[in-house]
Amino acid sequence: MDAVSQIAAPSVVNHVIHASYDGQDPEALTVWVLFHAPKKQISCSDSLGAADEFLARVDVEVDSPGPGTVIKSISLRARAGTARIHAPKDLQKIHLSTTVGSTVKQQLPLKNAGNIRVYLKAKVDQDNCFSVEPESLFLFPGEEQVVTVQFFPKNVITTESTLKILVLPSGPQYEVMIKGEVESEKKRPVSAAAGYSDIPPILSNKQFIAWGAVSLGQKKLTLRNDSPSVTQHLRLLIRGQDQDCFQLQSIFGSEERSASNWELKIRPKEDTNIYLLFTPTRITCCFAKLEIKQLGIRSQPGIKFTIPLSGYGGTSNITLENVKKLSDSFMVTLDGSLSARLRKASFHVRNTGSRAAYVRTLCLANLQTKAVMDPQVMTVSPEKFVLREGSCEVSTVFYSDMLVSTVCIFCGDEVSRQQYRRKGP
Repeated sequence: MDAVSQIAAPSVVNHVIHASYDGQDPEALTVWVLFHAPKKQISCSDSLGAADEFLARVDVEVDSPGPGTVIKSISLRARAGTARIHAPKDLQKIHLSTTVGSTVKQQLPLKNAGNIRVYLKAKVDQDNCFSVEPESLFLFPGEEQVVTVQFFPKNVITTESTLKILVLPSGPQYEVMIKGEVESEKKRPVSAAAGYSDIPPILSNKQFIAWGAVSLGQKKLTLRNDSPSVTQHLRLLIRGQDQDCFQLQSIFGSEERSASNWELKIRPKEDTNIYLLFTPTRITCCFAKLEIKQLGIRSQPGIKFTIPLSGYGGTSNITLENVKKLSDSFMVTLDGSLSARLRKASFHVRNTGSRAAYVRTLCLANLQTKAVMDPQVMTVSPEKFVLREGSCEVSTVFYSDMLVSTVCIFCGDEVSRQQYRRKGP
Protein backbone atom coordinates (compact mmCIF):
# COMPACT_ATOMS: atom_id res chain seq x y z
CA MET A 1 0.00 0.00 0.00
CA ASP A 2 1.62 3.28 -1.11
CA ALA A 3 0.58 6.29 0.95
CA VAL A 4 0.35 9.19 -1.46
CA SER A 5 0.39 11.61 1.46
CA GLN A 6 3.52 9.77 2.75
CA ILE A 7 2.25 9.75 6.31
CA ALA A 8 3.29 6.13 6.91
CA ALA A 9 5.49 3.55 5.25
CA PRO A 10 3.91 1.08 2.83
CA SER A 11 2.48 -2.08 4.37
CA VAL A 12 2.64 -5.43 2.59
CA VAL A 13 0.37 -8.45 3.00
CA ASN A 14 1.47 -11.76 1.43
CA HIS A 15 -1.02 -14.53 0.78
CA VAL A 16 -0.99 -17.75 -1.21
CA ILE A 17 -4.17 -18.45 -3.20
CA HIS A 18 -4.29 -22.05 -4.30
CA ALA A 19 -5.44 -23.03 -7.73
CA SER A 20 -8.97 -24.37 -8.14
CA TYR A 21 -9.80 -27.54 -10.02
CA ASP A 22 -12.86 -28.45 -12.03
CA GLY A 23 -15.94 -28.50 -9.84
CA GLN A 24 -14.28 -26.54 -7.03
CA ASP A 25 -15.13 -23.02 -5.95
CA PRO A 26 -12.21 -20.62 -6.35
CA GLU A 27 -10.54 -19.52 -3.15
CA ALA A 28 -11.40 -15.96 -2.00
CA LEU A 29 -9.37 -13.57 0.14
CA THR A 30 -10.72 -10.65 2.18
CA VAL A 31 -8.25 -7.89 3.03
CA TRP A 32 -9.24 -5.27 5.62
CA VAL A 33 -7.89 -1.76 5.12
CA LEU A 34 -7.71 0.19 8.39
CA PHE A 35 -7.38 3.98 8.62
CA HIS A 36 -5.94 5.49 11.79
CA ALA A 37 -6.32 9.27 11.86
CA PRO A 38 -3.23 11.02 13.28
CA LYS A 39 -3.70 12.68 16.64
CA LYS A 40 -4.27 16.42 16.56
CA GLN A 41 -4.41 18.69 19.60
CA ILE A 42 -7.31 21.14 19.25
CA SER A 43 -8.86 23.09 22.10
CA CYS A 44 -12.58 23.84 22.28
CA SER A 45 -11.96 27.53 21.56
CA ASP A 46 -9.85 26.93 18.44
CA SER A 47 -11.47 27.65 15.09
CA LEU A 48 -11.67 24.72 12.70
CA GLY A 49 -10.54 24.79 9.12
CA ALA A 50 -11.31 22.18 6.48
CA ALA A 51 -11.09 18.51 7.37
CA ASP A 52 -7.78 16.77 6.61
CA GLU A 53 -7.79 14.49 3.58
CA PHE A 54 -5.59 11.43 3.12
CA LEU A 55 -4.98 9.50 -0.08
CA ALA A 56 -3.50 6.04 -0.57
CA ARG A 57 -3.53 3.14 -3.01
CA VAL A 58 -3.70 -0.64 -2.80
CA ASP A 59 -1.70 -2.46 -5.48
CA VAL A 60 -2.42 -6.14 -6.08
CA GLU A 61 0.47 -7.87 -7.82
CA VAL A 62 1.93 -11.33 -8.39
CA ASP A 63 4.90 -12.04 -6.10
CA SER A 64 7.46 -13.58 -8.43
CA PRO A 65 11.28 -13.59 -8.69
CA GLY A 66 11.11 -11.42 -11.76
CA PRO A 67 9.69 -7.91 -12.15
CA GLY A 68 6.33 -7.55 -10.37
CA THR A 69 3.19 -7.15 -12.44
CA VAL A 70 0.33 -5.06 -10.98
CA ILE A 71 -2.98 -6.84 -11.53
CA LYS A 72 -5.23 -4.16 -10.05
CA SER A 73 -4.87 -0.80 -8.29
CA ILE A 74 -7.53 0.46 -5.87
CA SER A 75 -7.53 4.11 -4.79
CA LEU A 76 -8.26 4.93 -1.14
CA ARG A 77 -9.48 8.19 0.30
CA ALA A 78 -10.15 9.14 3.93
CA ARG A 79 -11.11 12.33 5.77
CA ALA A 80 -10.31 13.19 9.37
CA GLY A 81 -11.96 16.06 11.16
CA THR A 82 -13.30 17.23 14.51
CA ALA A 83 -16.82 16.50 15.75
CA ARG A 84 -18.47 19.28 17.76
CA ILE A 85 -22.13 19.21 18.71
CA HIS A 86 -23.70 22.41 20.06
CA ALA A 87 -27.01 22.78 21.90
CA PRO A 88 -28.62 25.86 23.51
CA LYS A 89 -27.07 26.65 26.91
CA ASP A 90 -30.45 26.92 28.63
CA LEU A 91 -31.26 23.35 27.54
CA GLN A 92 -28.26 21.71 29.18
CA LYS A 93 -30.84 20.51 31.70
CA ILE A 94 -34.39 19.82 30.53
CA HIS A 95 -37.28 20.10 32.98
CA LEU A 96 -40.60 18.51 32.02
CA SER A 97 -43.83 18.28 34.00
CA THR A 98 -47.23 16.78 33.29
CA THR A 99 -49.89 14.55 34.85
CA VAL A 100 -49.97 10.75 34.93
CA GLY A 101 -51.20 9.37 31.62
CA SER A 102 -50.30 12.54 29.68
CA THR A 103 -47.29 13.32 27.48
CA VAL A 104 -45.18 16.48 27.36
CA LYS A 105 -42.50 17.23 24.78
CA GLN A 106 -39.40 19.43 24.57
CA GLN A 107 -37.46 20.05 21.37
CA LEU A 108 -33.67 20.13 21.56
CA PRO A 109 -31.81 21.69 18.58
CA LEU A 110 -28.46 20.04 17.78
CA LYS A 111 -25.94 21.74 15.50
CA ASN A 112 -22.82 20.26 13.96
CA ALA A 113 -20.20 22.91 14.71
CA GLY A 114 -17.37 20.64 13.55
CA ASN A 115 -15.77 20.25 10.14
CA ILE A 116 -16.83 16.69 9.27
CA ARG A 117 -20.11 14.85 8.79
CA VAL A 118 -21.27 13.06 11.96
CA TYR A 119 -23.65 10.21 12.73
CA LEU A 120 -25.41 10.69 16.08
CA LYS A 121 -27.13 8.12 18.27
CA ALA A 122 -29.44 9.45 21.00
CA LYS A 123 -30.88 7.44 23.89
CA VAL A 124 -32.24 7.95 27.40
CA ASP A 125 -31.51 5.84 30.48
CA GLN A 126 -35.06 5.67 31.85
CA ASP A 127 -36.87 4.57 28.71
CA ASN A 128 -39.95 3.49 30.69
CA CYS A 129 -41.10 7.11 31.00
CA PHE A 130 -38.74 9.06 28.68
CA SER A 131 -38.14 8.73 24.96
CA VAL A 132 -36.28 10.64 22.25
CA GLU A 133 -37.09 10.95 18.55
CA PRO A 134 -35.33 10.46 16.24
CA GLU A 135 -32.87 8.09 17.87
CA SER A 136 -30.28 8.48 15.09
CA LEU A 137 -29.48 11.23 12.61
CA PHE A 138 -26.77 12.49 10.25
CA LEU A 139 -25.51 16.08 10.45
CA PHE A 140 -23.38 17.79 7.83
CA PRO A 141 -20.97 20.55 8.97
CA GLY A 142 -23.03 23.61 9.91
CA GLU A 143 -26.33 21.70 9.73
CA GLU A 144 -28.87 21.82 12.55
CA GLN A 145 -31.66 19.36 13.32
CA VAL A 146 -34.05 18.93 16.22
CA VAL A 147 -34.58 15.92 18.48
CA THR A 148 -37.71 15.71 20.64
CA VAL A 149 -37.62 14.49 24.24
CA GLN A 150 -40.92 13.09 25.57
CA PHE A 151 -42.00 12.48 29.16
CA PHE A 152 -44.98 10.17 29.81
CA PRO A 153 -45.19 9.35 33.54
CA LYS A 154 -47.00 6.20 34.63
CA ASN A 155 -46.96 6.98 38.37
CA VAL A 156 -46.58 10.00 40.66
CA ILE A 157 -42.84 9.58 41.25
CA THR A 158 -40.48 12.36 40.09
CA THR A 159 -37.91 10.86 37.73
CA GLU A 160 -34.46 11.99 36.64
CA SER A 161 -32.59 10.61 33.65
CA THR A 162 -29.82 11.41 31.19
CA LEU A 163 -30.08 11.94 27.47
CA LYS A 164 -26.89 10.58 25.93
CA ILE A 165 -25.85 11.76 22.46
CA LEU A 166 -23.03 9.67 21.05
CA VAL A 167 -21.01 10.52 17.96
CA LEU A 168 -20.49 7.17 16.25
CA PRO A 169 -18.41 5.14 16.01
CA SER A 170 -15.97 6.23 18.74
CA GLY A 171 -17.30 9.39 20.38
CA PRO A 172 -17.26 11.93 21.86
CA GLN A 173 -20.40 11.57 24.00
CA TYR A 174 -22.59 14.44 25.18
CA GLU A 175 -25.02 14.26 28.10
CA VAL A 176 -28.13 16.32 28.87
CA MET A 177 -29.83 15.99 32.26
CA ILE A 178 -33.58 15.40 32.18
CA LYS A 179 -35.96 15.82 35.11
CA GLY A 180 -39.59 14.78 34.91
CA GLU A 181 -42.07 15.95 37.55
CA VAL A 182 -45.60 14.63 37.92
CA GLU A 183 -48.27 17.23 38.54
CA SER A 184 -51.40 16.52 40.50
CA GLU A 185 -54.67 17.30 38.80
CA LYS A 186 -55.44 19.91 41.45
CA LYS A 187 -52.32 21.93 40.61
CA ARG A 188 -52.98 22.22 36.91
CA PRO A 189 -54.48 25.68 36.16
CA VAL A 190 -56.92 24.61 33.49
CA SER A 191 -58.18 21.61 35.47
CA ALA A 192 -58.49 23.69 38.63
CA ALA A 193 -60.64 26.13 36.79
CA ALA A 194 -62.91 23.40 35.54
CA GLY A 195 -64.90 23.58 38.76
CA TYR A 196 -65.69 27.27 38.32
CA SER A 197 -68.63 28.48 36.34
CA ASP A 198 -66.78 31.64 35.32
CA ILE A 199 -63.91 30.10 33.33
CA PRO A 200 -62.67 32.98 31.15
CA PRO A 201 -64.29 32.37 27.75
CA ILE A 202 -61.21 33.37 25.75
CA LEU A 203 -61.08 31.96 22.22
CA SER A 204 -58.09 32.00 19.89
CA ASN A 205 -57.96 31.49 16.13
CA LYS A 206 -54.58 29.68 16.38
CA GLN A 207 -53.30 26.80 18.52
CA PHE A 208 -49.66 27.48 17.65
CA ILE A 209 -47.71 30.05 15.62
CA ALA A 210 -44.75 29.09 13.43
CA TRP A 211 -42.48 31.19 11.24
CA GLY A 212 -40.27 29.89 8.45
CA ALA A 213 -38.12 31.19 5.59
CA VAL A 214 -38.19 34.80 6.86
CA SER A 215 -35.51 37.10 8.19
CA LEU A 216 -38.19 39.27 9.82
CA GLY A 217 -41.83 38.28 10.01
CA GLN A 218 -45.10 39.37 11.61
CA LYS A 219 -48.03 37.07 12.48
CA LYS A 220 -51.52 38.04 13.57
CA LEU A 221 -53.37 36.30 16.40
CA THR A 222 -57.03 37.01 17.14
CA LEU A 223 -58.44 36.70 20.67
CA ARG A 224 -62.17 36.76 21.33
CA ASN A 225 -64.02 37.38 24.58
CA ASP A 226 -66.95 35.02 24.21
CA SER A 227 -68.59 36.20 27.41
CA PRO A 228 -71.93 38.01 26.86
CA SER A 229 -71.48 40.38 29.81
CA VAL A 230 -68.01 40.29 31.46
CA THR A 231 -64.98 42.31 30.32
CA GLN A 232 -61.80 40.25 30.42
CA HIS A 233 -58.57 41.77 31.75
CA LEU A 234 -55.59 39.86 30.34
CA ARG A 235 -51.83 39.95 30.60
CA LEU A 236 -49.76 38.68 27.65
CA LEU A 237 -46.18 37.56 28.21
CA ILE A 238 -43.57 35.86 26.00
CA ARG A 239 -41.41 33.27 27.78
CA GLY A 240 -39.00 30.53 26.75
CA GLN A 241 -35.46 29.76 25.72
CA ASP A 242 -35.52 32.15 22.72
CA GLN A 243 -37.90 34.78 24.05
CA ASP A 244 -35.57 37.54 22.85
CA CYS A 245 -36.41 36.60 19.23
CA PHE A 246 -40.18 37.14 19.65
CA GLN A 247 -42.00 40.38 20.46
CA LEU A 248 -45.52 41.66 20.89
CA GLN A 249 -46.24 44.59 18.62
CA SER A 250 -48.90 47.22 19.18
CA ILE A 251 -49.85 50.25 17.11
CA PHE A 252 -50.82 53.55 18.71
CA GLY A 253 -51.88 55.87 15.90
CA SER A 254 -48.94 55.96 13.51
CA GLU A 255 -46.46 54.73 16.15
CA GLU A 256 -45.45 51.06 16.48
CA ARG A 257 -44.30 49.75 19.84
CA SER A 258 -42.72 46.38 20.61
CA ALA A 259 -42.52 44.67 23.99
CA SER A 260 -42.28 41.22 25.56
CA ASN A 261 -45.41 41.73 27.70
CA TRP A 262 -48.44 43.97 27.95
CA GLU A 263 -51.95 44.08 29.34
CA LEU A 264 -55.27 44.59 27.60
CA LYS A 265 -59.00 44.48 28.20
CA ILE A 266 -61.45 42.81 25.84
CA ARG A 267 -65.11 43.80 26.07
CA PRO A 268 -67.89 41.18 25.82
CA LYS A 269 -68.18 39.53 22.39
CA GLU A 270 -65.26 41.62 21.12
CA ASP A 271 -62.32 40.47 18.95
CA THR A 272 -58.81 41.85 19.46
CA ASN A 273 -55.89 41.35 17.07
CA ILE A 274 -52.52 40.57 18.61
CA TYR A 275 -49.45 41.05 16.39
CA LEU A 276 -46.36 38.98 17.11
CA LEU A 277 -43.00 39.81 15.57
CA PHE A 278 -40.27 37.24 14.92
CA THR A 279 -36.82 38.85 14.71
CA PRO A 280 -34.20 36.07 14.66
CA THR A 281 -30.71 37.14 15.70
CA ARG A 282 -28.97 33.81 14.98
CA ILE A 283 -29.10 31.00 12.46
CA THR A 284 -30.84 28.44 14.63
CA CYS A 285 -34.30 27.08 15.49
CA CYS A 286 -36.07 29.33 18.01
CA PHE A 287 -38.76 28.29 20.50
CA ALA A 288 -40.85 30.23 23.00
CA LYS A 289 -44.46 30.49 24.15
CA LEU A 290 -47.08 33.19 24.51
CA GLU A 291 -48.70 33.11 27.95
CA ILE A 292 -52.18 34.60 28.32
CA LYS A 293 -53.13 35.13 31.95
CA GLN A 294 -56.38 36.39 33.42
CA LEU A 295 -56.10 39.31 35.82
CA GLY A 296 -58.41 41.14 38.17
CA ILE A 297 -60.06 38.17 39.97
CA ARG A 298 -59.09 37.85 43.64
CA SER A 299 -61.32 34.92 44.53
CA GLN A 300 -59.34 32.45 42.45
CA PRO A 301 -55.84 32.21 40.93
CA GLY A 302 -55.37 33.68 37.50
CA ILE A 303 -55.97 31.13 34.76
CA LYS A 304 -53.17 30.82 32.22
CA PHE A 305 -53.26 29.68 28.60
CA THR A 306 -50.19 29.12 26.43
CA ILE A 307 -49.63 29.21 22.66
CA PRO A 308 -46.33 27.71 21.39
CA LEU A 309 -44.15 29.92 19.17
CA SER A 310 -41.46 28.63 16.84
CA GLY A 311 -39.34 29.80 13.94
CA TYR A 312 -35.83 29.65 12.56
CA GLY A 313 -33.29 32.25 11.57
CA GLY A 314 -31.59 32.33 8.21
CA THR A 315 -32.93 31.35 4.79
CA SER A 316 -31.66 29.72 1.64
CA ASN A 317 -31.34 31.70 -1.60
CA ILE A 318 -31.10 29.91 -4.94
CA THR A 319 -29.54 31.52 -8.02
CA LEU A 320 -28.92 30.10 -11.50
CA GLU A 321 -25.68 30.47 -13.45
CA ASN A 322 -24.72 29.77 -17.07
CA VAL A 323 -28.22 30.72 -18.19
CA LYS A 324 -29.66 33.71 -20.04
CA LYS A 325 -31.92 35.87 -17.88
CA LEU A 326 -35.23 36.96 -19.38
CA SER A 327 -37.82 39.30 -17.91
CA ASP A 328 -39.59 36.64 -15.83
CA SER A 329 -37.60 33.46 -16.44
CA PHE A 330 -34.28 32.00 -17.62
CA MET A 331 -33.29 30.35 -20.88
CA VAL A 332 -30.86 27.56 -21.70
CA THR A 333 -29.95 27.03 -25.37
CA LEU A 334 -29.86 23.41 -26.52
CA ASP A 335 -26.97 22.73 -28.87
CA GLY A 336 -28.29 21.07 -32.04
CA SER A 337 -24.95 20.63 -33.80
CA LEU A 338 -23.92 17.55 -31.84
CA SER A 339 -24.17 14.22 -33.61
CA ALA A 340 -24.61 12.14 -30.48
CA ARG A 341 -27.86 10.31 -30.09
CA LEU A 342 -28.40 11.78 -26.61
CA ARG A 343 -27.35 15.38 -26.19
CA LYS A 344 -27.05 17.51 -23.10
CA ALA A 345 -26.87 21.06 -21.76
CA SER A 346 -25.83 22.15 -18.27
CA PHE A 347 -26.38 25.05 -15.87
CA HIS A 348 -25.36 25.74 -12.27
CA VAL A 349 -27.63 25.99 -9.24
CA ARG A 350 -25.98 27.96 -6.40
CA ASN A 351 -27.16 28.56 -2.84
CA THR A 352 -26.03 32.01 -1.67
CA GLY A 353 -28.13 31.92 1.50
CA SER A 354 -27.30 30.95 5.07
CA ARG A 355 -29.44 27.79 5.17
CA ALA A 356 -29.33 24.52 3.25
CA ALA A 357 -31.90 24.33 0.44
CA TYR A 358 -33.94 21.44 -0.94
CA VAL A 359 -34.12 21.62 -4.74
CA ARG A 360 -36.29 19.60 -7.11
CA THR A 361 -36.47 19.90 -10.91
CA LEU A 362 -39.27 18.90 -13.26
CA CYS A 363 -39.47 18.97 -17.08
CA LEU A 364 -42.81 20.16 -18.42
CA ALA A 365 -43.93 19.81 -22.04
CA ASN A 366 -46.61 22.46 -21.51
CA LEU A 367 -46.38 25.01 -18.71
CA GLN A 368 -50.07 25.95 -18.94
CA THR A 369 -51.43 22.42 -18.65
CA LYS A 370 -48.59 21.21 -16.38
CA ALA A 371 -48.03 18.24 -18.69
CA VAL A 372 -44.86 16.37 -17.73
CA MET A 373 -42.28 15.75 -20.46
CA ASP A 374 -41.64 12.16 -21.56
CA PRO A 375 -38.40 11.11 -19.76
CA GLN A 376 -37.32 9.35 -22.98
CA VAL A 377 -37.30 12.74 -24.70
CA MET A 378 -35.95 15.00 -21.95
CA THR A 379 -34.85 14.63 -18.36
CA VAL A 380 -32.79 16.57 -15.77
CA SER A 381 -30.14 15.11 -13.50
CA PRO A 382 -30.03 15.27 -10.55
CA GLU A 383 -33.81 15.41 -10.17
CA LYS A 384 -33.71 16.37 -6.47
CA PHE A 385 -30.92 17.21 -4.05
CA VAL A 386 -29.99 19.11 -0.88
CA LEU A 387 -27.76 22.12 -1.56
CA ARG A 388 -25.70 23.29 1.39
CA GLU A 389 -25.16 26.98 2.05
CA GLY A 390 -22.45 28.46 -0.13
CA SER A 391 -22.30 25.39 -2.40
CA CYS A 392 -23.10 24.82 -6.09
CA GLU A 393 -24.59 21.90 -8.04
CA VAL A 394 -24.38 21.27 -11.79
CA SER A 395 -27.77 20.36 -13.31
CA THR A 396 -27.66 18.62 -16.69
CA VAL A 397 -30.53 18.50 -19.18
CA PHE A 398 -30.46 15.36 -21.35
CA TYR A 399 -32.55 15.42 -24.54
CA SER A 400 -32.90 13.40 -27.73
CA ASP A 401 -34.70 15.88 -30.04
CA MET A 402 -34.59 19.63 -30.53
CA LEU A 403 -37.64 21.12 -28.85
CA VAL A 404 -38.96 23.86 -26.61
CA SER A 405 -39.59 22.81 -23.04
CA THR A 406 -39.82 24.28 -19.55
CA VAL A 407 -37.66 23.12 -16.65
CA CYS A 408 -39.31 24.08 -13.37
CA ILE A 409 -37.09 24.38 -10.31
CA PHE A 410 -38.81 24.13 -6.93
CA CYS A 411 -36.79 25.06 -3.86
CA GLY A 412 -37.18 25.80 -0.18
CA ASP A 413 -35.38 25.58 3.16
CA GLU A 414 -34.27 22.04 4.00
CA VAL A 415 -34.86 22.65 7.73
CA SER A 416 -38.52 23.42 7.00
CA ARG A 417 -38.92 20.25 4.93
CA GLN A 418 -37.43 18.16 7.75
CA GLN A 419 -39.83 19.73 10.26
CA TYR A 420 -42.86 18.90 8.09
CA ARG A 421 -41.60 15.34 7.59
CA ARG A 422 -41.32 14.82 11.35
CA LYS A 423 -44.80 16.20 11.98
CA GLY A 424 -46.30 13.92 9.32
CA PRO A 425 -49.40 14.58 7.19
